[in-house]
Amino acid sequence: MRLPSDRIGVLVSLPGNDPALAEAAASAGADGLKVHINIEHRASGTAFGSLDQEADRLRAVLAVGLPTGLVVGGAGTVSPGETRSASVMGFDYFDVYASHAPAGYVADCGEVTPMVALGPADGPADAAALVAAGVRALEMSTLDPALYGTALSLGTLARVSAVRGAVGVPLVVPAQHRLTPADLPALVEAGASAVLLGAVVTGPTPEGIAAAVKAFRGAL
Repeated sequence: MRLPSDRIGVLVSLPGNDPALAEAAASAGADGLKVHINIEHRASGTAFGSLDQEADRLRAVLAVGLPTGLVVGGAGTVSPGETRSASVMGFDYFDVYASHAPAGYVADCGEVTPMVALGPADGPADAAALVAAGVRALEMSTLDPALYGTALSLGTLARVSAVRGAVGVPLVVPAQHRLTPADLPALVEAGASAVLLGAVVTGPTPEGIAAAVKAFRGAL
């Protein structure tokens, strides 16, 4: 997984597989992107189709040139065959909730970095076990959906710190909380490797994405 080596990374989870959104993020200084297939994204309300259905849009996003991850699906929708097919398209990492990942997920990723998202109840022991099983990055999906959009909490920071103490792989903190640039020092101290700005922070438009990325990059 390609992240800056000298600072926390600023990634963007696109609310649609749209190259215009990717260009907005890139022009504002984002370090990477995340796109989706086989899932209805809770925060943005967008339904994403299969790899075949999304392929042209995904290639257009990849052509923007930023390291890009792919969420390969949700509960019951992850296709090992699609994951293997996507592994040759040029993605930087794959992502899926650990509880939704097929048993062969790590092998299906091929040369692409296998990342999984921890659920709200997953802790340091779960993280360590996943890394021992071959996972090479973790998304700290820390919130029950009812709490999406709330301010960053001490509890979330403690959870990031506890997981950081258990594993050495990149820890990506998504904007399930309504993260602000002022949260960056606390996230860095807790051990976060990157923030992943999504619809809760950016909204659905290119202008919103560019403004959010500029604010976070400016704070760095």
